[in-house]
Amino acid sequence: MQLGYELIREQLFFRKELIERLPWLIRLRWIAAGGGLAGCAAVYFFRQTLPPLPLVLVIFVVLMNNLLFKLIWQYVPPFKYQKDLPLTSSHVFNARDVQSFSFFAHVQISTDLLALFLAVYYSGGIYSPLVHFFIFHIILTGILLPPVSCYLYGILVFLVMGSLLLLQQWSVVPIYPIWFHNTLFSNESGLNEIIFRYFTLGTVILVTAFLVTTIKLSLRTKGRELLQLSKALDESNSKHTALYEMVKEMGLCSEPKALMDSATRQAARIMGVKACSIKLMDEQKRTLRFASTYGLSEDYTKSKDSIDIQKSPINRKIIEGSVCAIGKIEERDYFQYPEDIRKEGIASMICLPLRVDKMVLGVFCVYSDAEHFFTESNVQFFELMSDLTAHEIEKLKTQLNRNWFLQKSAHQLRSPMHTVISMLKVLKNGYLGPMNVRQEETVERCKKRMEMLDSLISDLLRLSISRANLSLDALRPVHAQRVLKSLSGLFETQAREKAVEIAFLIDDELPAIPATERLLDDLFSNLISNAIKYTQPGDRVTVSLARSEEDKIRIEVTDTGIGIPDEAFSHLFTEFFRAENAKLYTEAGSGLGLVIVKEILDQLKGTVTVKSRIGEGSTFTCHFPIR
Repeated sequence: MQLGYELIREQLFFRKELIERLPWLIRLRWIAAGGGLAGCAAVYFFRQTLPPLPLVLVIFVVLMNNLLFKLIWQYVPPFKYQKDLPLTSSHVFNARDVQSFSFFAHVQISTDLLALFLAVYYSGGIYSPLVHFFIFHIILTGILLPPVSCYLYGILVFLVMGSLLLLQQWSVVPIYPIWFHNTLFSNESGLNEIIFRYFTLGTVILVTAFLVTTIKLSLRTKGRELLQLSKALDESNSKHTALYEMVKEMGLCSEPKALMDSATRQAARIMGVKACSIKLMDEQKRTLRFASTYGLSEDYTKSKDSIDIQKSPINRKIIEGSVCAIGKIEERDYFQYPEDIRKEGIASMICLPLRVDKMVLGVFCVYSDAEHFFTESNVQFFELMSDLTAHEIEKLKTQLNRNWFLQKSAHQLRSPMHTVISMLKVLKNGYLGPMNVRQEETVERCKKRMEMLDSLISDLLRLSISRANLSLDALRPVHAQRVLKSLSGLFETQAREKAVEIAFLIDDELPAIPATERLLDDLFSNLISNAIKYTQPGDRVTVSLARSEEDKIRIEVTDTGIGIPDEAFSHLFTEFFRAENAKLYTEAGSGLGLVIVKEILDQLKGTVTVKSRIGEGSTFTCHFPIR
């Protein structure tokens, strides 16, 4: 069942049409009164007969009433506030204001019907062409006011018109205009026609009221359903957007504790609860320990150094794969520490296993201080949140293990590698005796291969370091132009050795960006060294550093080198990938340079775009946020 507030809010929503139509009625009444005066003038011109004076007076009274309605709309609250609202405003009036608008609509429609009765009476009664305008009022009432009002106004029209006919037949009131005196009620045929006209009018009015109110109720029901569906979609969209932001934030974390703290904080915010926790299992899978909490007191968490899974039936069921959703925590619910849960003010909770495939890492819980707070949709959404969190935890764990392996392997390989390179230099320089030309060529090829391997090991080390031990807190304001200027001399020397022209266009007035000098050094070095490497002698490399937008700066590296094939674009930032034309041009290259560039930009919340054509060169453009 819906809450009263929601029902009232929907009613206010559907009354918006009434509020918008009230000034429209005032404008329409000016047109109707003007048409009435034009009709009176036409009667005088074509029939050479003055229209009934009372009819002219009725039109004049309508004009005066309409002027009063207009003044009320412009100067009396709450009506006067309408003119201050923009056309696209979603302002919702309270129930009392809506009652004022409804009353104002009743007053306008009632005075219109009274004026129309008088106009019909003075223009021929049941024979008057104005009787058809009763139908217009019934339709308008059915649209703007509740169905009962529509039926009441329809019955009122039917009764008043019947009373008018009876009073005319009994000669209690005179018949207007004068040309109907000798035809109305003059014989039985005329009486039958009057009765037929009367009941036809009544039938049309009541059928119109029925059709209009039925269609209106159907539209209102569908509108209410649409409103509820729209609200559900908005809530779902908001939750999934927040979930996307949560996963994106967790993806930037480089430590398990920071990742889990982000998950518990964001989960509590998205679910709208007071607290959240992640408990991880030990290696023996016997106990659970709090790895991260949000909203729980220190007394609650410190008193539970470990939770014995065997002594906690609920946690044991969760570890086995069950969902635990408790709408009201009572004495009969068996927890290992039930008194602490009551003291913490927890009234309901959902707990799910943190699971990756068939492997359970621990338990993810959200706690509310309200009973029966969680719905079925909450449970389903939290299941999605729990699975994504477990996936991110396991992903980070795998990444950290891989980084550790990369660093360990690279360090172990580097020492013997440098020893071999040194021995090859000893051989080449002839310290161990002279060598013939073929031996020297062989040693030189070995030396180049070993240097390429050394470069690969260095790239692996840089990649593992960039992935490890860097949080957003480690970033500090750094002037990118200073870092680039410190590298320019090195790359100018490299370019001269290869006979490549290089130009640096650096804006000295750029603001600092959140980064580290090491990250920017690696980023610039990989981009510029790649450009020089794949540019032929006599061609050009241009490096530009400038402000691109109000809150971003841009580094752009353009070369006129060999270019990148279209089929290689989707693999550019894949580990160890090199395009076929790059392999043919030079053997040197690890395929890790652009991977390092992309990972650095991810850490700095930057972006990279690539434009290239075979044989014409490439342009790499990176944008960094200033804040």
